[in-house]
This record gives sequence, C-alpha cells and structure tokens, in this order.
Amino acid sequence: MASMSTKPGSDVRPPSAIDWAQVLFDAQPQGAIAVDGHGAILFATPVAARLLERPLDAGVPLLPLLRAYRPDDEAADDTAAHGTLQRDLERGIELQAADRWLWVKLERARPGSPAAAVAWLHDVTDLHQALDRRTESLRFLSHDLRSPQNSIVALTQLHEHDQAAFEACGGMQRIAELARYALSLGDQYIFSSVADVVRHRDFVRFDLRRAIRSLIPKLEVAAVYRDVALRLWLADGPAVWMSGVQVFVMRALQNLIDNAIQASRAGARVTVSLRVEDGTAVVVVGDEAGGLPGLSPDRPMTDFDALSPKASGGYGIGLKLAARIVALHGGTLHAEVNRESGTDFVLRLPRLVLQAGIRNSPAGRRTGPAALERQPLDQAPRQRRLTPG
Repeated sequence: MASMSTKPGSDVRPPSAIDWAQVLFDAQPQGAIAVDGHGAILFATPVAARLLERPLDAGVPLLPLLRAYRPDDEAADDTAAHGTLQRDLERGIELQAADRWLWVKLERARPGSPAAAVAWLHDVTDLHQALDRRTESLRFLSHDLRSPQNSIVALTQLHEHDQAAFEACGGMQRIAELARYALSLGDQYIFSSVADVVRHRDFVRFDLRRAIRSLIPKLEVAAVYRDVALRLWLADGPAVWMSGVQVFVMRALQNLIDNAIQASRAGARVTVSLRVEDGTAVVVVGDEAGGLPGLSPDRPMTDFDALSPKASGGYGIGLKLAARIVALHGGTLHAEVNRESGTDFVLRLPRLVLQAGIRNSPAGRRTGPAALERQPLDQAPRQRRLTPG
C-alpha cells in the first residue's frame, strides 16, 4: 500500500480525518445505506451500489428498491409487503442481485444520529454456493441410500413370510452386505467433506482411553456374527488426553476395526491395544487376515490411495478416510505385517499434557495452544494436573 505521508514543504495537503475516514470506509468489503425515518436513502457507499449493481440516489425509498430483489414476495399490497420486508430486514435477509448473493440487515442508528437506520450489505456468494454444493451432495447421498435400505426392508419381509425366498436372495449375508454398502456411502461422503468440516477451533479435549473402551462393545456384535474374537488390550492407567473431534477420531478407529473384522476368517482374532510412548498415543489394530494387498513385509504402507474399492475386502475408502482424519489431528497411520501373518494398523496421535501452573479445566472444554502443549512423560507429578472431567 502506498504511503500517504507528505514531505516538508510539499504543496500536497495532508489528508484530514474525514479523508482518512472516507478511504477506510470505501475499503470496507461490505456496503452501507443510511436511511431517514421515512425509509428514504440519505447516503450510500460506492460498495453498496456495486453490490446491488445500480445507482443509489439520495431520496429514493429503500424498501421498494430492495423489494425488486425479492420477486417471490407474494404480499397482497405494497403496504403489507413493505411492512413484512422491514421486519425481515431487521432480522437479516438474503437477496440475489444478478449472480451475486447478498446478506442485508437493517440496524437502528444511535439516538442523535443524522440517520434513522443503516442497512448493511455483505457479499455471501461463496458461502451460498458452498451451502448449495453441500445440500446437493446430501440430496445425492439420501437418494443413493434408498436402494440398500429398500432392499434390506424387502429382505426382512421375505424373512417373515417366505423363508425359502429369503435364503435364495442371500439371506442374512445379503443384508450384511447391503448394510456395509450403505455405511460405505456415508464414508464416501465424510471422505469428500471431512477436510472442509474439521477446523482447529472445533477441537476439544477428550480421554482417548475412555473413548476406546466405550467403542469396543459397539463392535462386538459384528465380531460375534463373523465368529471373530475381538480382544481389547487396555491396562488400567491415567487418562490419555488428546485434542480433536472425538466422533471423527472414533470413526477412524471404527473403520480400522471393521476392516479387520470383515477381512478375518471364522475363528480368527482381532486385537486392539493402546500404549503411550514419547508423548504420543499409539493405537494398534491387529488381525490374522493374511496381510493387506500390496503390503511388503519389510516396508510399512502409508499411502492408502492406491487401494481400490475392491481391495482389502472392499474397504479401501474406509482406510483412506481413517488416514485423512488422523492426518487432520496431527497424527500418522501406517500398516505393517505382523507375526500372525496378518496386518497391524498403527495409529499415532499426539497427546496433551497441561502446562505447569495452568489451572485445570473439565474434560470437553475447547483447547488451544496457549493452554496446552506436548510434554515428556517423566514430568513431575505436580505438572500432571489433567484429571478426568
């Protein structure tokens, strides 16, 4: 930005406070329209005229002007329409000006102000388009989910009324396949949007040990159905605190365990363990399923993008989703060959330890870099002041 200072002796007049106010006002991204007590325009910024793509002359009534941007207004008469529009403006409304979407809100001016109110205009086109894309993707997801859901309902009805036809259509195995397909559709949606959804401001502090302990019972039904022994190796100990979106971290871990269960043969074992090393929480999900396709015995796999939907028993998307979620939480995920001729999925996440002298807060409070940092495990007891909330 060029400097507006002047040299001594220069004929250029230094900018006044009014000049500076005008410069700053014109540089604002939002527009403003000041109106009098009758709703007539007193003053409008150039930005407001640009956003509405029309001149905003003094004395022009604001409400009829803005009503032209609401062609769907079905009020019976102008008086009623203007009254409705004014009430809406005081709450904030969305208007469309050509290809641009605007958020307009009318705010009363302070007593003694030369204007009765000011209408503020904000360009929300990018936000509106992002919302449209998200709504459209949800609509597609809802449509895609109907097919497996309808098939499951039809199979349950066959099970009640025609057992032979039910078995001929695949029976319970077919229902399980359809349910997993429906879950994979949800995974695909999360995979496509998780990077946009997760923000650091959404992170909260939670106990990873407690979260894992509560997750395992939810997966035991699937393990029992496939005659797979699901084992949790989790010694009693202090809370393992981390910062993140708990539901997403648990979804990543659930995908890993689901993959292991579905890939395992009857009578095999799937193990889940948690340990802490060097300020990092390490979760290992191990199976005896013969190894992940493409996994080398002497080199861990860290890139799961190469796995097609048919790879690893059809759960490539679940692995990619888990890797994405772990990366967004500052962690890593890799797969390695284990001693049972299967695969160990090793998930490493940074844990949190409260700084010395920082007052403790209940679990679930929002976390930030000013209050929390990673510290070594052998710190003094007085520094380890995190307790379950």
